[in-house]
Amino acid sequence: MLKVNRKSVYCLSAAAVALLLGGAATASATYKTIDLEVDGQKQEISGFRVGTVGELLNDQGVLIGTGDLVQPAITDALADGTTITVKHAKSVEVLDGTKEAIQVKTQAGTIEELIKELGIELSASDKTNLELKTSIENGQKLSIIRRSEEVQVAEESIPFQTERQPDANLYTGTEKVLTSGVEGKATITTKIVIENGKEVDRSKERAVVSEPVNQVVVYGTQQRPVVVASRGGENLTGTRVMMMAASAYSMPGSRTATGSVAGRGTIAVDPRVIPLGTKLYIEGYGYGVASDVGGAIVGNRIDIHFDTREQALQFGVRSVKVHILN
Repeated sequence: MLKVNRKSVYCLSAAAVALLLGGAATASATYKTIDLEVDGQKQEISGFRVGTVGELLNDQGVLIGTGDLVQPAITDALADGTTITVKHAKSVEVLDGTKEAIQVKTQAGTIEELIKELGIELSASDKTNLELKTSIENGQKLSIIRRSEEVQVAEESIPFQTERQPDANLYTGTEKVLTSGVEGKATITTKIVIENGKEVDRSKERAVVSEPVNQVVVYGTQQRPVVVASRGGENLTGTRVMMMAASAYSMPGSRTATGSVAGRGTIAVDPRVIPLGTKLYIEGYGYGVASDVGGAIVGNRIDIHFDTREQALQFGVRSVKVHILN
């Protein structure tokens, strides 16, 4: 585009004026004053001339292209006092999402006006590289980022814990579910941000819907009874076995520490180890009751009563298994 002259004045020589006055000039070639404004730059053009707006612009080196605005029309004849306004269109490259970039010529004043002019619809989440109020400049590049969000919701189970508690009413080796466990639930919300068809961000949010309920299991601590012998058709059951040093004595008819009469089945014990009155089964001897004490019977030691001195001597001192009966 040629540079516009700031001011052009068409001056005629005295001879030319005389010639015109003499009738050589045509009737249409009158002296005119024209105001010309090109893209905001103003100048005044005066002189004798004929022709159209387009011819004047051509003379001034003002090129007119597609999208340029000229008022009045370039085909209009020049008249004295005419104001000619030229506003050249600005070239802007527009890239809309994943579409191929286009070059447009526009008279729009702002990016927002250009988008409306092109009939481009923007969603609330779409973005542009230039602010909508930005003034249009020649050679600008406008990028429209098509942005969307995808939300995915999934459920997740929360496992319950198991609590174990002792129970003296249950035998060892057994257990029982006191409270059944219930799994909890949570939701996982995933937000995916997509720009121009590509994922650019992903975030997760976890929310607990219901808390888990712990399972409670009780286990037995009571020793399971064991049948150690039969007596009069009755099974003797024991819960504990002790290895003890056993001696023997014979004092039939004497009184024991519990007031009973000594006889077969009378067992002298250390009450701190085996309480008086405890029913016992002694392997190699049989059924007995802890019903007596003795000065030498201390700790894991017992004294077993026999009916005769000979039986006691024959038994002597030995290590025995003592079953504590129920």
